[in-house]
Amino acid sequence: MNSENISICEKIVSSSYIRQGSQARRSHEQLIRVLLEQGKCPEEGWSESTIELFLNELAVMDSNNFLGNCGVGEREGRVASSLVARRHYRLIHGIGRSGDIAAVQPKAAGSSLLNKLA
Repeated sequence: MNSENISICEKIVSSSYIRQGSQARRSHEQLIRVLLEQGKCPEEGWSESTIELFLNELAVMDSNNFLGNCGVGEREGRVASSLVARRHYRLIHGIGRSGDIAAVQPKAAGSSLLNKLA
């Protein structure tokens, strides 16, 4: 959560509890930051929570997952089954362009980032 939402949460639940939760989230975010900075797998494996947080953060960066968007490009992810979408963490947007599988897809920042890291 961003700092603005954290502040709002502190009006609903004790600020000390919210701070604890926020610190726990920052621990996950720190692991993600190290991965992005180093561009390689961490020495110690991540928890499922960290992996899922990272994949969900990437997925919301892809245009097919933008709120209120219904893309029709040839690489934009469209899945009829929500089960399939969840199973793939909604990372269903195609990668590559103009015949280059490694090229960054402008409408798929999250999928492109994951592709570059892989």
